[in-house]
Amino acid sequence: MMFKPSSTLFFIIMLILSMALFLQITGIQAQVGHLPPNEADALQEIAKQLGKEDWDFSLNPCDGNASWRTPLSKNQSSQIFNNVVNCTCSPDDACHVVNISLKGQDLAGVLPPSLAKLPSIKMIDLSYNYLSGPIPHEWQSTELEFICLENNMLSGNVPAELGKLNKLNILVLTANNLTGELPMELNNLTNLTELRLDSNYFSGRIPNLGSLTQLQKLEIRGSGLEGPIPESISLLTNLSRLAISDLNGEGSQVFPNLSSMTKMNKLMLRGCRLTGSIPGYISQMSKLQYLDLSFNDLGGDIPDLSGLNNLEKMYLTGNSLNGNVPSWLTNQINNYRQVDLSYNHLNETTVPKECIEPLNLFRSYTSSEDSDLGKCLNRFPCLKDYYSVHINCGGQRVTIGDKVFEADIDLSGAARFLPSNDHWGISNTGRLVAHHCLSLTMVVA
Repeated sequence: MMFKPSSTLFFIIMLILSMALFLQITGIQAQVGHLPPNEADALQEIAKQLGKEDWDFSLNPCDGNASWRTPLSKNQSSQIFNNVVNCTCSPDDACHVVNISLKGQDLAGVLPPSLAKLPSIKMIDLSYNYLSGPIPHEWQSTELEFICLENNMLSGNVPAELGKLNKLNILVLTANNLTGELPMELNNLTNLTELRLDSNYFSGRIPNLGSLTQLQKLEIRGSGLEGPIPESISLLTNLSRLAISDLNGEGSQVFPNLSSMTKMNKLMLRGCRLTGSIPGYISQMSKLQYLDLSFNDLGGDIPDLSGLNNLEKMYLTGNSLNGNVPSWLTNQINNYRQVDLSYNHLNETTVPKECIEPLNLFRSYTSSEDSDLGKCLNRFPCLKDYYSVHINCGGQRVTIGDKVFEADIDLSGAARFLPSNDHWGISNTGRLVAHHCLSLTMVVA
């Protein structure tokens, strides 16, 4: 069959387009390039330092094979498991490692100083392992933008050299054994959007972080650090999540000025030895979903927060609030808004006489009688003197011998006070909130 020149050209073009469409549909990709020898050697050093034994160095780390980029099974979550190495490759077949994500790999080595030998590395996620030792100061020479090291066994101080990572966006050091004072050089990380330091053994005061104006998430819960919360926190106007709790040290402080943080959706200042009253400007945080000011020494009235339509959980437990139980709160309470006012000094005459399940009012007011735990207990007058109680935790009511073990099958919830009978009931507060580093998967270029 003969084609005219124009027809031949048209045929070739259509053939090329058809082949490209076929490759796109079937997911077949052209062979990518290879790492330069110095980066391949660096990966071998990194594997040895981490205790990573299942990387197959006979395969190309950059072509997406299962040794270097393991697909998740149906029962695995990328939040706590990931085995990924990503590269970026140029048209001349030169590739460079840009991301190493090894979550939940049971690694028991140390953080690899040889990471600094990867010139294009941007992201490192080694969370949920058993890595020990210090954070390597060698990392200062990298172009890292993302560091997640949560849930390991790291020790030592946070090196001041981290302050030289001026492209860093996310730094997560949660749940380790880190000690010492935080270096002031952290203030140089002006591109940070997320900083999480929870559950460590730091010492000294919370440092001045006023230059980190791009921060959107700041979490310092149970860190070992001392108060007070620095005044410079008022400069962090882009915060949408602020969580500080369990500060060490002595003394107290008034509520910090957060009036410009209109983007806030989660605010926790728990156990920070705050005094004074709850500021009314919280009512202007229209995106607020979660408010925890528990275990401080806040007094006065509860401000009118009735306009916060997104507010789902509010904990004011363990303060010295002595105003009225606000009517907007009891009128608007529902299963979507859970509130704990237990252990306060509220006006007894304004406490509802009925138990409202998503509202915990256990010991929420001052009474002349120590046995007065809640107005709604009047429905369950004590029929006799009890000297013991037996609970079948998590199970149904059972009798074993001459002892009756009361049922404990109620799922409770974030805030609840629920008497079951004349001698047994539940007062529950709080909610376990776990935040994980986002799973990072980059397309091989």
